[in-house]
Amino acid sequence: MLDTAAQDREVRIAIAAEIQGSGAIPSAADVAARLGTTTDAVFEAFTRLFAARVLILDAASREILAFDPFSTGPTDFAVSAVGREWWGICGWDALGIPAALRSDGTLRTRCGDCGERLEVSVTGGTVNGPEGTVLQIGPPALQWWKDIIFT
Repeated sequence: MLDTAAQDREVRIAIAAEIQGSGAIPSAADVAARLGTTTDAVFEAFTRLFAARVLILDAASREILAFDPFSTGPTDFAVSAVGREWWGICGWDALGIPAALRSDGTLRTRCGDCGERLEVSVTGGTVNGPEGTVLQIGPPALQWWKDIIFT
């Protein structure tokens, strides 16, 4: 039997493989089936991974809301990359999706100030947006996990 650190690593790998293969964040049942284990064991790993700030859980269902930089979506931060649509839970994570996929991509969102449609591309690791585009993140990074859903 694997220790909890090894179990958590296997769960992380299974989540990432499912995202890469299907383009969606898996449920606990999906991860359990992939690993040949129980959903209870997967939920325990999810709880530890949330405590370690590896993923974000829905408080009620205990299912994954986000496995950075990917979100279950749809959100206000849609990304086109590798022929699929993806969602980031925020602009920061959305810009990380092309990097995580090692591809180019396009982020579509709206300006948080005026609501104007905004499109930003990531090409060869370089972010390109309309002149004057600024990514504003409210709280300092050290405070993000105080209320990660809000941030």
